[in-house]
Amino acid sequence: MLLPTLLAQLFAAPQAAPATSQAAPPAAVCPSGTRLVSGIHYENVQRLCTTRQKGHCYSFLPGMLALEPVATPVHVCMDEHEWPNREGKRPDVMMRFVEAEKKCASVGKRLCTEFEWELACEGPETTPWPYGHTFDPNACNSSKDFIPYDEGKLNADERRVREVETWRLYQGEPSGSRPRCASSFGVKDLVGNVEEWVRTSRKEWQYRSSLKGGFWAKPWAHCRGTNDSHGPMFRYYEIGFRCCKDPEEPVTAPEPAPAPATPPEMTPSPSP
Repeated sequence: MLLPTLLAQLFAAPQAAPATSQAAPPAAVCPSGTRLVSGIHYENVQRLCTTRQKGHCYSFLPGMLALEPVATPVHVCMDEHEWPNREGKRPDVMMRFVEAEKKCASVGKRLCTEFEWELACEGPETTPWPYGHTFDPNACNSSKDFIPYDEGKLNADERRVREVETWRLYQGEPSGSRPRCASSFGVKDLVGNVEEWVRTSRKEWQYRSSLKGGFWAKPWAHCRGTNDSHGPMFRYYEIGFRCCKDPEEPVTAPEPAPAPATPPEMTPSPSP
C-alpha cells in the first residue's frame, strides 16, 4: 500500500495558491534560548527505505513521502538545547518524567509534546533526520559503543551508588558540540545524546509520558519512533528532557485615531 499512496500524493499535489497582498501576521515572541517551531504535524508519515540493516532503515528516498492524518498545527517555543539548556553544558540525566515537569515549571515552561518534538526534528521538509534523508554516524551523538549496565546499582537506594554507576555509563556530550545535529528550526541534539521525555500525543500509548530521540548508543534513532514503554516515575542513566513554552504574541500599538477635520475658514459677508 505504500507505493500507491506515495504516487497518489505525488500526482495529486495541489496547485500553488495565488499570491495575495495581505500583510503577514506579526512574528511570535520566544524567550531567549528557545527557537520558534511552527507548522503542521502529520501523525503518520510513510517513506521509501533504500538502505536497511538489521531491521532498521538508514536511508530514505528523498521526495517519496506520504503524509496522513491527523494533521495538527504546532506553534511553540522550544529550548534550543537539552536541559539545563546551556550550550557547552552536558545534559542532566536520571530524570523522572514528573521531575522533568517540575524543572520546566520552575522556569515558566512545560514539557514538549510528542508532536511538537517530531515537527521540531523533521522541520518543514519532514526529513527523517534533522540533517537529511541518510544516516550520518558523525552528525549526532548516537553511535557510541553500548556499555552493559548494572541494574541493581542504577536502582540502589543509596544515591552515591546510583551516581557512580550513572557516570560510568554516561557518554553524553556538551550541548551544541555537533553543529550538524540541528534541525532547520535551530533546535540542537534532538537525535542522540540523551533520550528526552515528552508529553504523549498519540492516544494508543498507555502512559502520559513518552521518550523521543534515542541516546548516544542508538544509531538507528531518527525523528520518528516513540519509546512508549515507561511511566512517569521511571528514570534511567540516559534519560533527560528539554522544555517548551507557548509563544507570546507581540503587543501592537493601536492605530491612532484620525484627527478631526478642520472646518474651512469662513469669510464674513460684507454688510449691506
